Amino acid sequence: MFQNLTRREFIKTTSMAALALAATGLPFGNKVFAADNCTVKTRYGTFNGFVDEKGVKTWLGIPFAQPPVGKLRWQAPQPLKPSNKTFDAKKFGFTACQDIDENEGASVNPQSEDCLTLNIWTSGKKKNLPVMVFIHGGGFAGGGSADPLYNGTHFAAAHDVVLVTFNYRINVFGFLNFSEIDSAYEDSGYLGIKDQVAALAWVKENISAFGGNPDNITVFGESAGAMSILLLAVTPAAKNLFQKAIPQSGNSYMTNTPEYPAQVAALYMEMGGAKTMRDMMKKSADELRSLYEKVRAARITEGLKDYVPTCDGKFLPLDPFKALKDGGARGIKMLMGTTADEWRYWLFYMNNFFEIFRANSKNLSHALMKYNSRTPEEIYKSWLKNRSDTVESFAEFVTQLDWRVAQELTAEYQSKFADVYYYLFSEQSTLENLRSCHAVDLPYTFNVGDHIVPNPKQNLVKAVQASWAAFAATGNPNNEFIPHWEKYSAGNRQTMELNSKACVLHKDLNTQNLNALRYLYES
Repeated sequence: MFQNLTRREFIKTTSMAALALAATGLPFGNKVFAADNCTVKTRYGTFNGFVDEKGVKTWLGIPFAQPPVGKLRWQAPQPLKPSNKTFDAKKFGFTACQDIDENEGASVNPQSEDCLTLNIWTSGKKKNLPVMVFIHGGGFAGGGSADPLYNGTHFAAAHDVVLVTFNYRINVFGFLNFSEIDSAYEDSGYLGIKDQVAALAWVKENISAFGGNPDNITVFGESAGAMSILLLAVTPAAKNLFQKAIPQSGNSYMTNTPEYPAQVAALYMEMGGAKTMRDMMKKSADELRSLYEKVRAARITEGLKDYVPTCDGKFLPLDPFKALKDGGARGIKMLMGTTADEWRYWLFYMNNFFEIFRANSKNLSHALMKYNSRTPEEIYKSWLKNRSDTVESFAEFVTQLDWRVAQELTAEYQSKFADVYYYLFSEQSTLENLRSCHAVDLPYTFNVGDHIVPNPKQNLVKAVQASWAAFAATGNPNNEFIPHWEKYSAGNRQTMELNSKACVLHKDLNTQNLNALRYLYES
């Protein structure tokens, strides 16, 4: 039914009502009821929440660090000071500054540099519950916890957990490395990750007041959120802040060395007419956001990594992939995997891509390789041997290289140091050509429809949520809605295929591709 709609038309018909509600900062479609037991006192203030129509206790927009504004712009997050103030925690805080995109629900929420807030949902039926902290995606350049897709009420209503989401600084505000220009900004290339550490530290210190167990915390996240998790797992500053992790569609090789983002930072200053960081500090948030859009447009074919975290060996390991392989995440149990057709998500942004590619494949393949993959063109050409459909081959190649092989290698490495359970999400989007694309699993994680999956099938929602919740509680995802799920290891590559038709455990589901491409990561 959607094949004749443009991207813009489709989003307007399926999600703009939800986005308009998001702009108010109010909870999404849930009636609000006052409740005395939704008042929680912490060292940093008293927070008045609400109970929604599902009976879920909710607190929104709770600060977890000082606002990173004024002199704190491009500085590490600063801890809150103790407070006796009472806060009305009934609406989302500001979204991190970013480009407004109809496909990023959080971006239509009011934006500000003062964005370091978190949100909490729980049924409140029990105490000392497992804690699940979600880290949003968005390529380290967009996204936020106010996105309707990340509404935690449905998950919390169905399972005995305390669910937390939060914001972190992104794009030029959170990941652009100015340290080569001015050493006073030495943390600027990974501020967003430092924000994540600050949020997790706040959760560990305060979550017991909201019914959570501070010694049973699981982080889960998708895309850039999953990449963040794999970085946090090997980052000393995050040690003991969580015990388990669910990285959905991530990898740990997508990082920067200091030199590359420093060049981008210099371009920012040039295009912004700034000679020193003092000039940059004088710019308003709106000016910096406009400059971000201008620079991004100028770097459309090479800007994919402009805002991924900088690994300098100080805060983040120089080589996170190697750090994980060497046991840097020892003891952290993981439930991890990918969707079957990750790369096809980007067809959502490319009208008539298949037709254009077939007509111009010789001209487009190099540009697409430059934009989507770190491997040289000859590797792609080798991949094409014995494959007749160039478009399908390219989509499969990048999906394997950037997600499925990368994530499965991570699972292999981590399985030597902790229990690992691996999945492949194969349920397809209803949109033409997207199949089981990147982010198609999120509506099933939160039981919230979006532009990719307007109406998630409830039997698969139950299987996914029950698996995630069981893993958060015990470190084992087995539950009544799936067949027995065996642990993953290099000698026993067990993968649970998650699909509404049937959930099936496979052995060696992707081993052939893993063996064919692993040398690209290990050379």
